[in-house]
Amino acid sequence: MKRILKSLIKLSFPVFFIFFVSFPSDAGMLKRPLSFQHVTPKEGLSSEMVFAIAVQGEELWFGTESGGATLYDPSKKSCRAYTTKGEPMDKIDKGVSINWQNLLPYNHVSVILPDVDRVWFGTYFYGFGGGGISYYQPRRNPPWRKFTTNDGRAKKVNSMALDGDSVWVGSEKGLSLLDKKTEGWKRFYSTEDGLSGNFVNSLLAQPNFLWAGTNGGISRFDKVKRTWKTYSQKEGLTETEIKSLVTVGQKIWAGGIGGTLFEYDAVLNLWKKIEPTDPLKGGGIHSISVTTEKVLICRDSGVSIYDLPTRQWESLTVSDGLLSNTVFCAVQDKNSIWFGTDKGASRLMLTP
Repeated sequence: MKRILKSLIKLSFPVFFIFFVSFPSDAGMLKRPLSFQHVTPKEGLSSEMVFAIAVQGEELWFGTESGGATLYDPSKKSCRAYTTKGEPMDKIDKGVSINWQNLLPYNHVSVILPDVDRVWFGTYFYGFGGGGISYYQPRRNPPWRKFTTNDGRAKKVNSMALDGDSVWVGSEKGLSLLDKKTEGWKRFYSTEDGLSGNFVNSLLAQPNFLWAGTNGGISRFDKVKRTWKTYSQKEGLTETEIKSLVTVGQKIWAGGIGGTLFEYDAVLNLWKKIEPTDPLKGGGIHSISVTTEKVLICRDSGVSIYDLPTRQWESLTVSDGLLSNTVFCAVQDKNSIWFGTDKGASRLMLTP
């Protein structure tokens, strides 16, 4: 009997292990009622408008509209703000505000991009100067490094993407390429070079191609041939202003500013419309995020959620516990999903 039990234990362990790995905590439809936590200015958030969120180890970065970047420690529930004036705040201004001895190029943080040893920040400046990108590297002294705006072409930053030793930076004037080793600008692309639109909302880097979602459609850049291919209405995009591009398994999804979802058909080299079935399917899209098992479409009416294993749709709104229905971004950490809204950050707990 003991031998039989030992044999059964040996056989059952691999089955249990596969079950554990294949079905993480966010698999299947969300178990309701839902549990939310919130981070707002009351908890130390530097501004209630949260446009970007990134996970760095056990902490999170929040990119806000006017308060710079906030580093949040969930275990301590503590916030630390980084702005153009530094941390701690300078008591004496040293010139025009955008020329302060600063950490960020500007306090409107539109993009946060985690790298291996640093975190990149893209800012969006509305005036004639300032804006651009910088990075935070804890082991560097000083830890912050700010870059020029590539002759004003990378001032209003909308999107960024890592690509080996380079960083692609999308702005309202086109697409800039930064060399991480030399820390200098290498190239610039605009509609004159074949880009579908100069307002680059989203970037997706692949080994051979770079995809760009713009105000004029989707562009695919062949990094070997250095040639552009444009996708617009003729190629299936019923909406030509694209807000987000993401990889979903082996597919690429795109979100239009008016709320339409598309999937790329690599065989036909066309885009096909996706038909969500959740109640929010008509809401305008700000961004799309992909977690272990879900696709999160952040809209101006809440969040549409597509569960990949079950192929089912559901939604999240203020009635479920979100701070606001205007959701700009989403990201997953170990046991929760964070949403950036116009009233702060909401954390959906996935485990008890």
